[in-house]
Amino acid sequence: TNEIQSARLRGRGGAWRLVGDRWQQARAEGGADYVVIDLLEPDPGRFRDRKLAERHPHRLLEGARIAAHAVGATSVFLCIDADSLRARQALQRAIEATQEQATAIQLHPVRGPFPLAAGSSLAVELLRGGRAEPQADDGVVGLERLFAGSAIVHSASTLGYLPALLATAGEVFQSVGSEWAPGTQAFCVSGLVRRPGLYEVELGRGTVRDLIEGIAGGARPERAIKFVLHAGYGSSPVLAAGDLDRPLDPGLWADPAEGPLSGVFGGGAILVADDSVCPVDTARRMAQAYAGAACGKCMPCREGTAWLATALSRLEEGTAQADDLAWIIQRCNHLTPAVALCGHAPSAARSILALHEAFPEEFAAHLDGGCAVAKDLSMKVPDSIHMRY
Repeated sequence: TNEIQSARLRGRGGAWRLVGDRWQQARAEGGADYVVIDLLEPDPGRFRDRKLAERHPHRLLEGARIAAHAVGATSVFLCIDADSLRARQALQRAIEATQEQATAIQLHPVRGPFPLAAGSSLAVELLRGGRAEPQADDGVVGLERLFAGSAIVHSASTLGYLPALLATAGEVFQSVGSEWAPGTQAFCVSGLVRRPGLYEVELGRGTVRDLIEGIAGGARPERAIKFVLHAGYGSSPVLAAGDLDRPLDPGLWADPAEGPLSGVFGGGAILVADDSVCPVDTARRMAQAYAGAACGKCMPCREGTAWLATALSRLEEGTAQADDLAWIIQRCNHLTPAVALCGHAPSAARSILALHEAFPEEFAAHLDGGCAVAKDLSMKVPDSIHMRY
């Protein structure tokens, strides 16, 4: 725990909390009975944990055992989407090859869809045998309750750092990255870009533009980058082509570090749109994805996301009324964390508002007959993307 605290490793799931502090808090509460590894990845465009499990399952299991030892846990659960077949097979083989280890590891496949931005309680609820319904956030950062004990939840990509970090006493890890967030981040880049893939980049070095236009090759021939969803479907703001020079350093963003840059840094899922993409159509697709994955437990998810999907479909198709756009903006402003059990509905509202703020003229133009953009839907999906480190 001391070495992890000294290295200042932060969780890579999106919250960017210090792992060492979480372990120390767990110890102060009497330790955790279980370590839960969240491999669900419900966010469109995120495939990092799945690829880590496919390519380096033993590294993930070793990281899980290190975490279990640090918090005093005797069991580890890998909560994974049942459709991630290759990752499941690789992990099962690795578990069978190391089953003599003291820490028991169990693979727990579950069926989706899963709410987006649901937090750590979702994996725990699924392990209990419940539906894909996250629990309300009580504002207390601590251990989750699981069975008759307690659990600490980590994303797979966070634990993947532990074996190499401890092997070098954290010296190599601390020598790269930013002061607030040492180390690297593997960014999932997909969408309408020349070289979609998984790229490990030093935090604090370079910008979103360097990653998209440099490493990932930029727009396709005869196309230009129009906007980037730098934090996936929960992006705020939406980065237009002229606003890509934002640093790849979470410590400089308002969320998670209260930095000077407004908006959400995210967990590394980056979606690229070129000039063949309509932002209204993107907002519609977002709303449909959120509505389809809503657990239905609270009104904002059950009613709010479905209403937004219907209203944005009318706007895209040219059948909207004159005041529909104003209603969409108003209802997005009402879908705040204060009225929702988890971050699912607020994330939908935030991303739709960000698209409207970036392209207000295009949204308004849809009131005069719908969308005039010829769509290009040849985006690559995560399963067709090769991992590039």
